[in-house]
Amino acid sequence: MTLALGIPAWSELVLFALVPFLIWIVALISHVRRRDYPDTDKIIWTIILCTLNILGVVLYWFFAPRGAEERVLTEEELKEKFNRGA
Repeated sequence: MTLALGIPAWSELVLFALVPFLIWIVALISHVRRRDYPDTDKIIWTIILCTLNILGVVLYWFFAPRGAEERVLTEEELKEKFNRGA
C-alpha cells in the first residue's frame, strides 16, 4: 500500500514518526547528562523538551547555553587525572 508521497506506508512512518522521535530522545539524553549549567535551567529545558517535542529540540539547539568545549587529554594528563582520583 502506498500513501500520499508514493512510497510505501512503512517508509512514511519511519520518515515522519520514528526519525523525529529518535532525534528527540538523543536531545533529551544529552540534555540530562550535561552538568555545566544550573539545575533551574535544566528543569526549564526539560519541561520545554518534553512538552514541545521536536519544536523543543529546535529551540534547545538554538537557545540552550553552550557548554565548555571538551578536549582530548594527552596520555600524561590522563594518567595525572586518574592518579588524583578526579
